[in-house]
Amino acid sequence: MEQPNILIVLMDTMRVDAINPYNERVFTPYIEKFASDSVVYDAVAPSSWTLPSHASLFTGKYPSEHKIHESFETKVNDLTLKLNKGELQLPSLVLAEYLRQKGYNTIGISANGMISPFTKMDTGFNIFIDITEKDETLKEATAYGRTKFQIIMNLMKKGKFKELYSFYKASKYRIKLSSNYPVDKGGNWITWLMGRVSLETPFFVFINFMEMHDPYPSDVKYPTNQFHLNDLFGIKKINESLMNRIRKEYFEQSKVADLYFKRILDVIKNVYDNTLIILTSDHGQALKEKNFYGHGLYLYDELVKIPMIIKYPKGQKPKEKASLSLTNIYDFIKMATEGIYELKKEEFIISEAYGIKDNIEGIAVDEATRKLYDVPRKAVFKDGYKLVVNGSTGEIEEFTYKGKPLDKKDKSIEDLLNYLYIYKGNEKFVLPSAVV
Repeated sequence: MEQPNILIVLMDTMRVDAINPYNERVFTPYIEKFASDSVVYDAVAPSSWTLPSHASLFTGKYPSEHKIHESFETKVNDLTLKLNKGELQLPSLVLAEYLRQKGYNTIGISANGMISPFTKMDTGFNIFIDITEKDETLKEATAYGRTKFQIIMNLMKKGKFKELYSFYKASKYRIKLSSNYPVDKGGNWITWLMGRVSLETPFFVFINFMEMHDPYPSDVKYPTNQFHLNDLFGIKKINESLMNRIRKEYFEQSKVADLYFKRILDVIKNVYDNTLIILTSDHGQALKEKNFYGHGLYLYDELVKIPMIIKYPKGQKPKEKASLSLTNIYDFIKMATEGIYELKKEEFIISEAYGIKDNIEGIAVDEATRKLYDVPRKAVFKDGYKLVVNGSTGEIEEFTYKGKPLDKKDKSIEDLLNYLYIYKGNEKFVLPSAVV
């Protein structure tokens, strides 16, 4: 049996309404054309920020199961350091490891510094290119040629992409200092690299694009964590004029993402028919629809509803179309390597947040105020219903059906709460007393 090639293109921070076909008012013609050849799913992210969601994608487990998530005491800097030192680890046999064992050529390219060798997210990849690496000169560069052109070409021929990128960044062609930053956050470099990586089949390629991620042109001068947290705590509010510009710029970024996605498809056009392609995201972006800018912390639809468009190889199609979690992709790909293209229909879907993800030192907020915001939350989705519970107080923060608020006395709430109750024995999480 011929194994399919597998390509996952993850547009970091892309909310579900950022692209067509989910939103007809957005102009993303290449993604729209791709969708016409694919199956478009409703999907939910297991978390509202990068590290927990990627860990779920690579393991098929929720954050409460793989434990790679924030807490009141542990924030993103501590979390990444623990991963780097091996104090916190992904569960065994992550997706890339499994596929490598199945004979796949596993390649990862990431524009997100948290999805990198530093956090061990390169586990299982034969080649992993982190384009955010700290600058370092290539000491042996002169051994590969006398001119810059000779060095680059010889490094490419030898497949020394890590050394190539180190040399590239040590030269004058700096990505993050380019005149097009923050519109381009490394996507141009990623698509260039994809055209030069050896795609021996069967291949598994994972790509993280950052074009949808903040900062955007209007807020690029602000330190991101200070900017949105100071607004959240009421220390310095973002004025509405600035926020309107940021909203417009966010959706403009989808055109950039669309173009880069098209370039990736161009690279694999000769093997397109036998390639399973998944276009998705790890979380969305709140644009103060509910008085919050950024991601993490909350489980609003703007943060956890994500695109999921799957192109099946050789005209394969599923028997039925289910709502999905990013956690479903792990088992789905494992079955796809055996020629089975069915996504498991989940009885319910969970999304989790464990408080403020950012390190908040230097922000003038008292402990009592912080404790109002820095709390765990869980959401459960089932058949159009959504329930969000504050795990510090047991308060029901959101109860909706197809986006419309419901009375908390509606009998459907008991069923949803019981799904959350199964997590109570494994962690400190307060549920409403009516169920406890």
